[in-house]
Amino acid sequence: MQDLQCVMAGRRKFYSAREVIEYICLPDGALSVTESIPDDKIADPDFEESPEAYESDSSFDDDKPLAAIPKANLNHLDVEIHNIHADSDTEVPDDNEPQPGPAPVNKEFSWRQRKPLAADIDSSFRGPAFLPPPDEIPSPKWYFDQFMDKSVFEHISNQSNLYAVMKNGPELKTTPSEIEQFIGLHILMTIVCMPSYRMYWQTATRYDPIATVMGHKRFDNLRTYIHMNDNTNVKQKGESAYNPLFKVRPVLEKVHANCLKVEPEENHSIDEQMIPFKGKIGMKQYIKNKRHKWGIKVFTRAGVTGLVYDFEVYTGKGTVTNERGLGVAGEVVLRLVSEVPKGLNYKCFFDNWFTSPELIVELKKMGILTVATINRNCLRGCTLKSDKELSKAGRGAYEVKYEKTSGMSIVKWYDNKAVLLASSFIGPEPVERCRRWSKEKKEYVEVDRPHIVKVYNHNMGGSLHHQLMSD
Repeated sequence: MQDLQCVMAGRRKFYSAREVIEYICLPDGALSVTESIPDDKIADPDFEESPEAYESDSSFDDDKPLAAIPKANLNHLDVEIHNIHADSDTEVPDDNEPQPGPAPVNKEFSWRQRKPLAADIDSSFRGPAFLPPPDEIPSPKWYFDQFMDKSVFEHISNQSNLYAVMKNGPELKTTPSEIEQFIGLHILMTIVCMPSYRMYWQTATRYDPIATVMGHKRFDNLRTYIHMNDNTNVKQKGESAYNPLFKVRPVLEKVHANCLKVEPEENHSIDEQMIPFKGKIGMKQYIKNKRHKWGIKVFTRAGVTGLVYDFEVYTGKGTVTNERGLGVAGEVVLRLVSEVPKGLNYKCFFDNWFTSPELIVELKKMGILTVATINRNCLRGCTLKSDKELSKAGRGAYEVKYEKTSGMSIVKWYDNKAVLLASSFIGPEPVERCRRWSKEKKEYVEVDRPHIVKVYNHNMGGSLHHQLMSD
């Protein structure tokens, strides 16, 4: 329902049609106490909707503004706009972001201040030790081959030769080694950039590391016929078994299978990453606080070392559905941890976009322990001190509550603002001192930091993969 625009006290204010009716019908002109304003807006005095976040990127004149994007079906994952480690001296993400899709089924939770017996668990890692780096570090090409092995290039060469014949073009006769060179040249072109790829072969701008490997005519031929799947099997949009990633699906599956072969480490972080892309494609997404705001979104499970163990490309509505009642974000997590060995106390870290108490309990049943930030509207009846009360206690103040049955802890810590974290195996103790920048004093100050915050920052914000993808 469109907002009605009113002018009051010399400034603009927007009211919904329901609110206007309540103003007219209620004797005192007040809004309904029960439903007019969402609880999360009342609880946060600093809440302010930012219309700029929904405006289209100025560099995309042919794209619709985000405000024109229709709302998604509540049972599916759609475009979302939320905070990802903003540039401030708060170490963990904001906890005010709503989870997309329907709220997970609300189960009964009983919260208490005293630590229950269920919270005292042996969280020691029971899996195989992660091997240290070898004495002699392999070459970058060796690491590349672990994910893009020979079978990948054999498949691409076969499909490219097939496509050249189907198009009645000249016989291509490409080989796996030539395809490997072709892909390598494209990688080098992303490092040594020129306005046009033909300039690498032109006399005035010739770049020998590329020009001497392959002639420009051969390069053009490969660009014309490069293929990764058989076009005779393609399904059109609207047909059953339609796949937006059909053109690259076989190669994507091979790379995914090779990622799963990598020996997992103890600590894993689940996050969404952006593959920068400004072309026209149906799966293009927008996330306002990413450095590359537009691109193809990929959900990843990576280790602190930067190794990616699992991923899933988001192709649009229907990529993930709420099958197990944990919300579509919870479903993403369950799918990404499906290959993690169960019952060995592997640790998983993710931000508030994915988190619900039900998901944390479900992962603990699987033998996977978690630490995550959580939204205040997902606390399931856990009452904590208000932001104002904690701010009066001073920077570094915190409060903790435990769930009686599962032993889950929820910690609210006040730094520059209040931050909420939840865990199935760790709490605030031991509390340590840390240096934080004070904007008022213009210097570093010592503040208390619960242990759960330190562990989260080390394993989530400290992920090398996260840093590399955000650069």
